[in-house]
Amino acid sequence: MKIINKFPFGEELANFISHAAGGVLSVAALVILIIRAVSLGNTLDIVSFTIFGAALVLMYTTSSIFHALKWNKAKEIFEILDHSVIYVLIASTYTPFLLIVVGGKEGITLLVIEWLICILGIVFKSFFVQKFVVFSTLLYIIMGWLVVFVWYDLLANISNLSLVFLILGGLFYTIGTLFYMWRLFKYHHLVWHIFVIFGSIAHFFSVYFIL
Repeated sequence: MKIINKFPFGEELANFISHAAGGVLSVAALVILIIRAVSLGNTLDIVSFTIFGAALVLMYTTSSIFHALKWNKAKEIFEILDHSVIYVLIASTYTPFLLIVVGGKEGITLLVIEWLICILGIVFKSFFVQKFVVFSTLLYIIMGWLVVFVWYDLLANISNLSLVFLILGGLFYTIGTLFYMWRLFKYHHLVWHIFVIFGSIAHFFSVYFIL
């Protein structure tokens, strides 16, 4: 029988509220990013900014619904979606940086790799959502830090402000995974959610000030 990680009501309510708040912020972020991209006047900016912003909305919406539901078949489905959209968000976060900042063969190659890992991760989570948690978490982290392979290309074109927020976001997400894995204290998942929100905010500003 599948092992279900049931949070007490208070913890699950906090989990829901935190990412519902993140959902509201993500909708605002999407609108602001689209306006910003349109002002830049480049189709690539509009497409990549929209992909990133939409992924934020998708991730926070899915997470909020998952934590709001009681344990039933619907919650089991949303658990898979909740874990899977993390891969989508990571690949979507890469999209503006690899298309706009890095570009060329290197940027396209890494972007394809990121989206392929995303697809494989979604398939993996569809079958093993509550198993191999360490492996899937490491896959999140590896996806997030593959940027080191195009680091010098990134540095050559990205603004200093964008770079600072990009690194901060990566650190917030990475440190947050420790609390996601460390399940020995109450509200550990809420702490993970808070780090995710900080990471998202940092990456929002990184994309906004990308050039």
